[in-house]
Amino acid sequence: ANMLTKMLFRGTSATSKAQFAEEVESMGGRVSADVDREYTNLNMSVFKGDLGRAVAILGDAVSSATLDHAELEIAKQEQAAAHEVSNKDQEGVTLEAVHFNSFRDHMMGQPIKGDADNVQNLTADILNEFRSKNYIGDKMVIVGTGAVEHDAFVEQVEAAFGGIQGSGPEQENSDKSVYTPSLLMMRDDEMYNANVGVFFDAPSVNHEDYYSFELLRHMIGDYDIQKNAEHLNDTQKQYNATQGVLGELPDVTKQTCHYKAYSDCGIFGSYLFGNEVFVRQMNWCGLAAPVFYGEFVNEVEVVRGRNAYWNELM
Repeated sequence: ANMLTKMLFRGTSATSKAQFAEEVESMGGRVSADVDREYTNLNMSVFKGDLGRAVAILGDAVSSATLDHAELEIAKQEQAAAHEVSNKDQEGVTLEAVHFNSFRDHMMGQPIKGDADNVQNLTADILNEFRSKNYIGDKMVIVGTGAVEHDAFVEQVEAAFGGIQGSGPEQENSDKSVYTPSLLMMRDDEMYNANVGVFFDAPSVNHEDYYSFELLRHMIGDYDIQKNAEHLNDTQKQYNATQGVLGELPDVTKQTCHYKAYSDCGIFGSYLFGNEVFVRQMNWCGLAAPVFYGEFVNEVEVVRGRNAYWNELM
């Protein structure tokens, strides 16, 4: 999915790569893409008068991208370069390892950007096959926001995307992923200090407890030593349960809480970064917060987390 997304904006049967870029630039538009484990987002921002052109461009890219072999080789080189520097994003690398450790025998555990070795084996035929199975009508959602006139937008979408087939063959890897509680230790000398991920099995995005876990994520929150541990007063008097514990560990410099909810599974936990001397304490902090809140919840932390979640949604 990641490599196919890279190819969608590199020319279609109607426009070359240069013409595509020129068309977007002439509108003062912006194009971006976001790939996750279960979805791919293609986004275009334009002025309201250019909405029809934008929809037509996206429809052409999705349905008629040429997937040129030469461009694919360039994209593969770009992806290889991205893999080479990926360890600079230590939190991202750790979260990818967390997914693998949680869903080892399922596609949900595979890296979003693909395996560095397998990427080089991709061909245009493989990408075309993937597109035919996944870029189909019943798996697409098209959204327009801003100064959009609904009926006109519907007509533009029907004209641009109407030629895409409505359904396709049965989805591969559609079996439910199974959470596997296990311990994984990795050595990467390019990743300085210790990176720790402590994660639990959690509800899917469709579960009735989804918003409760989102509230819990905001209650635990994030910790940064420069923000949360350099005050005159004691951390126990001013911060939440997790930050109160981390404030006593001088070489644990970062903690972020994550809730990764998917269609039929999810994981919840914390990423922590600090001196390797404190690895055992970081593991304990990742375990302690959910257990602590399971036994005792402070109303102040609930209201503060709720307000933080409200502001984020707004």
